[in-house]
Amino acid sequence: MFYIVGLGNPGEKYTDTRHNVGRAYLEQFNTLGSLAWNKSKPASAQYAKATIAGQPVEFVLPETFMNKSGDTLAYYVQKHGAKPEECIVLHDDVDLAIGEIKISKGRGDGGNNGIKSIIARLDSKEFVRVRIGIAPRHWWTGEVKRPKAGVELERFVLQSFTRKERTQLELVYKTINAAIEVLVTDGPEKAMNQFN
Repeated sequence: MFYIVGLGNPGEKYTDTRHNVGRAYLEQFNTLGSLAWNKSKPASAQYAKATIAGQPVEFVLPETFMNKSGDTLAYYVQKHGAKPEECIVLHDDVDLAIGEIKISKGRGDGGNNGIKSIIARLDSKEFVRVRIGIAPRHWWTGEVKRPKAGVELERFVLQSFTRKERTQLELVYKTINAAIEVLVTDGPEKAMNQFN
């Protein structure tokens, strides 16, 4: 069983923010279309069971704030017997430009509080991450414009995407659909080779 987890903050005011891009993918753009979501109070999450390419999966939306995401995954590991390597976590990444994704496994938190919480609660880095770019590119140089740490970064991740950026994201979500299928059928190494 694979657990596909979309990180973000619950609540309407965060719905369209950059920080919620992983959650938005599961809610709106996952490969299976409309999902039948159920609530799990003990897990502090919504979940939906499905299959991808014949493999059983469970989509998970933590209902905690981003910096407590690890609580939900810890519940799945402790109560459902999930292994960290069966967890595929989708989240925003300010070091990647909009339109890019990067798959990784066994890496540090990269400054993302949701990932920091998961590593701490699982005491493991052996889960798969699908990092979704949220940073704009400089109009002249084409380089990624990463906001500075601190207040500037906090403000940036809580901003909404522009209309043009939303169009780019829709294409990215199609790539993520394909990447997740490879992840659940052939594993992270093949997915990294194909999509990074």
